Amino acid sequence: MNQRNLHGTAQRSRGFSTLELLLVMVVSLVIAALAIPGFNQVRRTLRISGDGRELNGAINQAKMLAAADFTLARVYFDLGANAPNTFHVDVWNKAGNGGAGCWQLASDENNPNNPCFVAGTSPVQSLSPGVTFGFAGIGAPPPNTQANGISQGPRCLPVNGRRLGQLATTACITFNSRGVAIDTNTGAPTGNDAVYITDNAQVYAVTVGATGMSQVWANNVNVNANWYRK
Repeated sequence: MNQRNLHGTAQRSRGFSTLELLLVMVVSLVIAALAIPGFNQVRRTLRISGDGRELNGAINQAKMLAAADFTLARVYFDLGANAPNTFHVDVWNKAGNGGAGCWQLASDENNPNNPCFVAGTSPVQSLSPGVTFGFAGIGAPPPNTQANGISQGPRCLPVNGRRLGQLATTACITFNSRGVAIDTNTGAPTGNDAVYITDNAQVYAVTVGATGMSQVWANNVNVNANWYRK
């Protein structure tokens, strides 16, 4: 093999220099640093939007259960009573509590061993990490929804209470047997129900009209712009 071929082989097998490797590492770190905030934003948005859909689904489940079983049904939001930032769907079990009636977890509706909801024992559904019930400084409800101003749903009635007594740090959206949201104090239809969640960057709302129709809304905390439908 002549000297020229030996020289070419040595050049091709030399590999990368330390400087070249360092440049590649620096460029990779810069790209990663630029991408991480965007990834975190996407992750936060997916979490809170997913929770908004879950809450809307729970509200519609309660509405259908109330009409199907010809009873009351509700979505119970725990704002701090027992298991903060959780929720569950209940139906009014007319035969529970010795015939006096009680609220029963919807998933236990056909389970005679669990006729009434038991706080701290019956399963509940949690909001995503970093998402809580709240308004995060947003001061007005979505347009043409809550006439009385922004607020979570009314306080929930106790497990054994159908129209009497209220539990602090709770909120409920309750439907009658026609699938219409009602004021539990009077039994009259209401269009003032809503539930709000936030990750301190966005606020999502699920509002329920007087006909029982629910809508999902979103707002940006930092901009405090107008609500828009999701």
